Amino acid sequence: MSTLKKFTLHGTAVGSEQSIQLDEISILAEPDTLRELGVFLINAAHEMSANGLEHVHLQDLIENFSPQEHVDVIALNQTLIKPA
Repeated sequence: MSTLKKFTLHGTAVGSEQSIQLDEISILAEPDTLRELGVFLINAAHEMSANGLEHVHLQDLIENFSPQEHVDVIALNQTLIKPA
């Protein structure tokens, strides 16, 4: 893997709206789902670069998104949003 620039991870606990900084994440999913999440992140990065978007939500792009079955992933554009 190539060298990455600094980034941070943030999230919320189930039932909470309080965002916290995370040390790590674990994604429990089937390989096909992991590939689709990768495609989402690649496409989100392209859209942010090309169109100056500050963020992109997975839930806005998945036809059958369900809060009971899925977790929203939000890609944030660090050039436009600074961590609190």
